[in-house]
Amino acid sequence: MSTSSESGPKFRVAIWCVAVFVFEPPTQVPFSGAGIAGLVLAITIGRYNPSIPIDIYEAHDSIDTAGVGITVWRQVHEVMIELGLCDEFKQIISHGPDATRGPCVRRSDIREGGYIWYQRIHRYGPFSMHRQHMITILERHLPASCTVHFSKRLVHYIQPEQQDAQSTSPIILNFADGTTATTDALIGADGVRSAVRKTLFEAASEDENSGDETDLKQYIEATFTGMTVYRCLVPAETLKKETPENISLGNMTAIHSFHHSQFCITYPIVNDTLINVVVFVVDSRLAGTRHEGHWVSDGTRDELIENFENFEPDASAVIKHCEKPSKWALHVVKPLPFCVRGRVALIGDACHAMTPHFGAGAGQAIEDAFVLGRLIAHPLTPLSRIPDALRIYEEIRLPFVRSVASLSLSTGWMYAFMAPGYYDGTRKEDDLDERGISAYEKEGMEALKQEIMRRWDFMDELSGPLQAWEGAELKLQALG
Repeated sequence: MSTSSESGPKFRVAIWCVAVFVFEPPTQVPFSGAGIAGLVLAITIGRYNPSIPIDIYEAHDSIDTAGVGITVWRQVHEVMIELGLCDEFKQIISHGPDATRGPCVRRSDIREGGYIWYQRIHRYGPFSMHRQHMITILERHLPASCTVHFSKRLVHYIQPEQQDAQSTSPIILNFADGTTATTDALIGADGVRSAVRKTLFEAASEDENSGDETDLKQYIEATFTGMTVYRCLVPAETLKKETPENISLGNMTAIHSFHHSQFCITYPIVNDTLINVVVFVVDSRLAGTRHEGHWVSDGTRDELIENFENFEPDASAVIKHCEKPSKWALHVVKPLPFCVRGRVALIGDACHAMTPHFGAGAGQAIEDAFVLGRLIAHPLTPLSRIPDALRIYEEIRLPFVRSVASLSLSTGWMYAFMAPGYYDGTRKEDDLDERGISAYEKEGMEALKQEIMRRWDFMDELSGPLQAWEGAELKLQALG
């Protein structure tokens, strides 16, 4: 048990938040914004210990984000209740978190009309919203103890523990504009191309006392998945005028365009006024290779139409209205051996950027932020205990998110009919039923469905952030 003089934390926390998206010619436009993980972390610390000063460093001159939809689950709902944000979030979601609903999944690479593969009903969610609406609410609830510094791009940091493991001297932050700042704890919430992750693993690789022969520098750069993702928002009214009964207009998420190397996910957001469209074009030969060019660029409607020209009418109608899609080369972070070093930690995409096939990326980032924020804010965490608190966060969260990320990636190959040992999407012309589907196809689709459903069962039964926090607090209390 700490003494009364230690119970009130006397330290400063810095959160480095940035997500950089660089678009193709005519101009190179950096678009950056304080991310969900960093904002939730600041709110959590401020709610449970408003005496802790927090500095958010943001690379751009405002807090903005890519204007696309986002899907979250009951675990996020639990966090929003704890942070007192639930009522506001209910105003921006298309369907309540207690709704019994789920995606309708179709095989649609049939020009004359596809068929329902399966429908997954979830007891809680998913519920969807516009990402910018979420950011706006979070920004509004930043605590008075938080200062946001704009136009500050972190280059690297210097942690005194690199020379003295017992040091509590401030961490030095070096920014691209030549300025510096200091902090007692640094949390990297700076996305898939994390500068904090780069410095952390560079320093760890140079630690002569580590005794680890692993090439730690391999964790600095994100890895290309071979998946290209197009994102676009389509006005629901526009789609309704052309195809009033289009399956993408329904209340539940529709995953409806499956073909070898291509599939599409749609769901309504903003009170069903917009349809969020996410299109995947997959090439397994490119997985693990270096992606040449910008990671995010401007796509074209013609690119999408070319990829989906042989799909059923409802799918083709959606694609036709994707006027200005953005085009993303989907990168992930390799499973990290650790995400904490001294008084520095990684959260969200900086720690575990994952594929979106379970709609889990934002949710996992929020759970990271909640658990870590509670640990930092706890009365048993003075400055001398910050490394212990961060290690507990790592013990609780890192194995969990690694398993979710791995499962999401392998499930994506199933959706693309590229999973080893499973049906590859081939259509045969013999032994057809009345719908023109062969026994070979039915058997293969059924086996894939059963495995995907088993994985969703696993995801639905995952423990939530409140349980994770209970375990973390017990570990903190056990330190004495």
